[in-house]
Amino acid sequence: MTQRPDLDVAATLRLPPEKRSAGEARRFIGQFCAATELAEELCQTAALLTSELVTNAVVHGKTSATVEVHRPADILRVSVRDDNPVLPAVGDAPPLDAESGRGLTIVAALAHRWGVEKVDGGKAIWFELEVPGAGDAEGASP
Repeated sequence: MTQRPDLDVAATLRLPPEKRSAGEARRFIGQFCAATELAEELCQTAALLTSELVTNAVVHGKTSATVEVHRPADILRVSVRDDNPVLPAVGDAPPLDAESGRGLTIVAALAHRWGVEKVDGGKAIWFELEVPGAGDAEGASP
């Protein structure tokens, strides 16, 4: 079902700077994944990572967030842009008793690739997940 070499789909969602935006982002990614025929496990991982990044944008960055999702045949790439130009501290582990601060640690652990980049008026944090079987030739034996 995930072997769609002709597939190249993108979508964007703008979210307000409210805590509920993380849940909206999860639903958006779930709908996108379903529409592009991605496996449930990959969709759950994408939804989790997206909600972590949106939470960072609206809670810590105190700005709206724009979720951009792109699915060419072999990857799922999600970028969360916000209007706060301050880049996150990458590599700093929060104290064990901290109630937050683990979002990027989760992204780093679960994504195949990820990064942070400055964009006009803010920043974007992105991640990529490989689509299992997408790079296989059609009809190839396992």
